[in-house]
Amino acid sequence: MRLPLLLLPLLWASASHASTIPIGTGGEQGIYYQVIKEFCRLANKSDPDLQCKPQASSGSIENLRQLQAGELPYALVQSDWLYQASHGSGPFAKQPQPELRALFATHAEPFTIVVRADGDITRLDQLKLAPIDMGLKHSGTRQTALALFAVLGATEQDLDLKSVANQAEALCSKQIDAFGLVMGHPNRIVLDTSKRCAIRFLPIEGEVRDRLLQGVKYYQRSQVPARIYTGNLKATPTFAIAATLVTNASAADADVYRLTKAMLSQQTSFNEQTYGYANLFHKARNKVGPVLSIDQHPGAARYFEELKAAGKL
Repeated sequence: MRLPLLLLPLLWASASHASTIPIGTGGEQGIYYQVIKEFCRLANKSDPDLQCKPQASSGSIENLRQLQAGELPYALVQSDWLYQASHGSGPFAKQPQPELRALFATHAEPFTIVVRADGDITRLDQLKLAPIDMGLKHSGTRQTALALFAVLGATEQDLDLKSVANQAEALCSKQIDAFGLVMGHPNRIVLDTSKRCAIRFLPIEGEVRDRLLQGVKYYQRSQVPARIYTGNLKATPTFAIAATLVTNASAADADVYRLTKAMLSQQTSFNEQTYGYANLFHKARNKVGPVLSIDQHPGAARYFEELKAAGKL
């Protein structure tokens, strides 16, 4: 049956109205997926006509590629990769993405080094001689670890780097002496490890941390929170990157403003069981400013300007 022409615009508007906004995250079991799933739940609670959903991916690098290709309108990305992509440095030297724009930072991701509580490793320099897992070769964790080891005077070739299938099992069975993660807490892998054997975290502080952060915009001082994992009663100093929700400069100001407002206006109802909750940027002022490694989108900036004018920033 042919539909009257007058009905077609109405049907199109209805379909457009009900469309869902995909947001690139990471694996379905990962923190990025869980965080965006929760932000989208809050967005729909605030703005019932706004639908967004997490879209699983392999992580920041794939998200950046899909943003550049126009395959995704929004994505969650590590601040270090984001900075390098925006400025055309590192692995992005040949394909810079100066069009990238930030909405806001969602949570800090402390660089976390896990060791056995009964093990011999108590200092960072001891990791040079030990079998350790610092992520897959081209992962964000591996690159962050190598930046740290460079400060310690070690190159990738100097290290006994492993890539194990199950980090918790490998650490507790003494196949490796440490593993590193760039991830918010609580973290599923660390929780699993702490149930298998007693663990602790290596502190990254003092001159080493100062040298690592010097002149680098995408790192910040941070800590692994206390009392989340069995036996860890004190916070452990380290450094972190910021997970950042991003889009492209071409995104309409009104659309970005609407999504930002919808996601953040209900954040007091954020589910505390969400992985990464302990490192969430709860206060609006912590989501912008120096924590952002690239320029903010005007649509998102408008929302924060409204908060400032209302004395809430």
